[in-house]
Amino acid sequence: MNKAWLLLLLTVLVCGQCKRKSGGDPAPPQADPVAVTDAKVILTIDGTTRTNRDLKRFIQLQYGDMVEKKDNGRLLSRLFDVFCEQQLILFEADRQGIQVGDDAVDAYIGEIQSRSKAVAIDQEIVRNVLKVQEYLLSEVYKDVAIGDAEVAAFYEAHLDEFRKGEEIELFQIMVAEREKLLKIRSELVGRPSRFEEIARRESLSPEAARGGAMGFFEKGMLPQEMEEVVFSLKVNEISPIVESPYGFHIFKISRKRRSRMQLLAAVQDQIKSKLLSAKLESAYASFLDGLKSRLAAQVHYDQLYFAYNDSQSAPGVNNDKTEDFSGRVSPAGD
Repeated sequence: MNKAWLLLLLTVLVCGQCKRKSGGDPAPPQADPVAVTDAKVILTIDGTTRTNRDLKRFIQLQYGDMVEKKDNGRLLSRLFDVFCEQQLILFEADRQGIQVGDDAVDAYIGEIQSRSKAVAIDQEIVRNVLKVQEYLLSEVYKDVAIGDAEVAAFYEAHLDEFRKGEEIELFQIMVAEREKLLKIRSELVGRPSRFEEIARRESLSPEAARGGAMGFFEKGMLPQEMEEVVFSLKVNEISPIVESPYGFHIFKISRKRRSRMQLLAAVQDQIKSKLLSAKLESAYASFLDGLKSRLAAQVHYDQLYFAYNDSQSAPGVNNDKTEDFSGRVSPAGD
């Protein structure tokens, strides 16, 4: 075979190979980047894993459209913190054999759908939420209670908190134009008893349907420009016109209450609620600290589908690190 034929044969072979590579076999399909990210492990608890997909399902149920708001890293980071705590408690609840029946799941879903029919409901996530609630109620909060003696002791130790200053019962009329309010005011100066009637008809404020009744106020509860005017009024006196970013206002006070001490009977429910909330928070924090120390759990911040914002996290947490709950921080991937 001469050199010319050999060169021609090589050219044909090379062209055939190029043709097969470029137009023969189809290119492998590209992986969906969202699916790849969703499958990344973001939390490991005693060898079990949670992914971005699990986190999104949790946020979808609890917080709706927040799941895709990648530009709000701080809020998503706090939701992720809540998710991690919930998953730790869920892990322990499953280990303790906590069960939630279908009736409870259906009732919870019905409650959600009564508020928003458009919400997609994941029954497994609902069951997990209820397991966490059941475990906390039965194991963490079961002995938390506030007695009457605690309420009385708090009242005696914090008397200044229950000393009410002078209060006024305040009414207002708000309109958009000063000229209109000037006419209304001139009419009311001689007939203040018509205030509620005109408020219902002319006022643009939210309490117009109640005759302009805003409720009782102490000093310090209103904007300064309003407070200086209304606390100088006599009962049933019509105020001068006050301008605000919302419009033009006139006020009337119908009653004044003197400074007084609130009786224990009037505030005991308020005190009990405050003390109970503090006890529940303390019990939860103590329980969670113990749980974190017992479980081998790691958080993989670098695998999250959004950039984690650690401005409110424990010191030492870093976006490109993996942290365990005992406080040890190690490079991602350990």
